[in-house]
Amino acid sequence: MPIPMAAKGMADIPFAGIRKVFEKAARLEKKGQQVIHFEIGRPDFDTPAHIKAACVAALDEGMVHYTPNLGIPALREALAESIQQHKGIRYDPEVEIMATAGGQEAMYISLQAFLNPGDEVLVPDPGYTQFYSCVKLAGGVPVALPLLTHENFAPDLSAARELLTDRTRALIVNSPHNPTGAVLTVEQLEEICRFAAEKDLVIFSDEAYDRMIYEDDKFFSPAACKDMKNQTVIWGSLSKTYSMTGWRVGYIAAPKDLIAAAIKVQQNVILSICSFAQAGAVAALKGDQACVTRMVDEFDRRRRTILQGIENTPGLTCPAAPKGAFYVFAKHDVPGMNASELADHLLEKGGVAVVPGTSFGTRGEGYLRISYAISSENCREGMERIAYAMSLLSR
Repeated sequence: MPIPMAAKGMADIPFAGIRKVFEKAARLEKKGQQVIHFEIGRPDFDTPAHIKAACVAALDEGMVHYTPNLGIPALREALAESIQQHKGIRYDPEVEIMATAGGQEAMYISLQAFLNPGDEVLVPDPGYTQFYSCVKLAGGVPVALPLLTHENFAPDLSAARELLTDRTRALIVNSPHNPTGAVLTVEQLEEICRFAAEKDLVIFSDEAYDRMIYEDDKFFSPAACKDMKNQTVIWGSLSKTYSMTGWRVGYIAAPKDLIAAAIKVQQNVILSICSFAQAGAVAALKGDQACVTRMVDEFDRRRRTILQGIENTPGLTCPAAPKGAFYVFAKHDVPGMNASELADHLLEKGGVAVVPGTSFGTRGEGYLRISYAISSENCREGMERIAYAMSLLSR
């Protein structure tokens, strides 16, 4: 009899729904169909030249060895300066900041460092699927926290109070939010922080899209709220801001005792992150930020194209216009068809790959996530294809 090779717990870790959509699209492309990829959540821009040049220079200078577990001092100092400039929070780069292999590893190792077996974490629903997976991998229990659609997808704190148990230790906040693109207001964050302070909960704040803000909106971190820095763990990333997804550079900014525990996880998972990628990250943070402005301006143009396309498509609406990230969470009204079925229809009849809202939790039913991290031309054509495919359903 074959020996089971997979742990039983792996059955509770879902395969990414976005990857399933991508693979369906790939099969159609192999048959010769051209597909517009609205499912991909990464910038389509190249990494700016000065960042790549710094990486190449580091390689030429022999920066090819292990680095400190926390990351090189220059990177931690650059991160501290950037956080202070853009978020108004002062962190000690020696003990309160840690470089990680992207924001994803920041989630994983900080939850591993924080949670005890059976601890519960309130997780946004809809929300980024890996929140659930990372909590489970760390031995915790993710508890779905509903968001208020018509209140900027803010957490439903009334529901949160009902969900609390004596094992609840934390909640996850994500602004700008994936999949909706919502950006929490400072008033909403202050209310969340008051709730967390009252209930002695730690806030894990996913801030991967912190620089991608539109319509003169503002980004606020819960760590900047009064007395909340020592009760907040920031998950950050350079992936989206500088189109560095493949570089795998992120960070944790947190109280020093959490960082000290996370170092132990880092030591036993990957030891340290790529040395020469860290040199590129320093150049990204300390160099000219015009590249970020140009990219965000282009994303804003695409955002408007998608929103206009939704407005012109019967059966689709956008209850809360996104003001951050590069996603639109479109609500559909197609009788007798769920989100997955509609996504399949759009792919098969329109050649457009979108992600069903249920890939982000049960409360994503009735929604489709459309990513505008593709060219403006493809955004326009993709929305035309969606309108055509939707029109077929009413014939």
